[in-house]
Amino acid sequence: MSTPSGSELSDERSTGGILVHLLGLLTGFFGPIILYAVSDDEFTRTNARHAINWHVTLFVLAIAAVVMFVLGADEITILGDATAVSLVPAPFDVAFGLVGLLLVIALVIATFLTFVYTIIATIKAISGSVWTYPGAIGFVERFR
Repeated sequence: MSTPSGSELSDERSTGGILVHLLGLLTGFFGPIILYAVSDDEFTRTNARHAINWHVTLFVLAIAAVVMFVLGADEITILGDATAVSLVPAPFDVAFGLVGLLLVIALVIATFLTFVYTIIATIKAISGSVWTYPGAIGFVERFR
């Protein structure tokens, strides 16, 4: 089996396909969406699609965690004064709070994984292959 030469490898990959992962780390899903929209290169678009899927998944997880955590709150402290605020009935606020806490923990783990996944995806893109982020929901595939 022969290894591809530098020119063959550069034909398979593009700079946009490599940088889209780092751009996603800095801008969330906004940067990869712009690169996906303006690029004609399939390698760049495929890498951007995977980065968008991961960052949108992370964003949805963040929204769900905040909503569940807030729904589970039974009091809010404002300027040192505790104010009772229960948006759901008493037995459910504990469940919402626990689910919200678990989602916040999952969000912290997913945020850490974003750094790890970005490094892996960038290295894979440099080598000319496309890497799918594990756990990402395929949002972009639905709108292709």
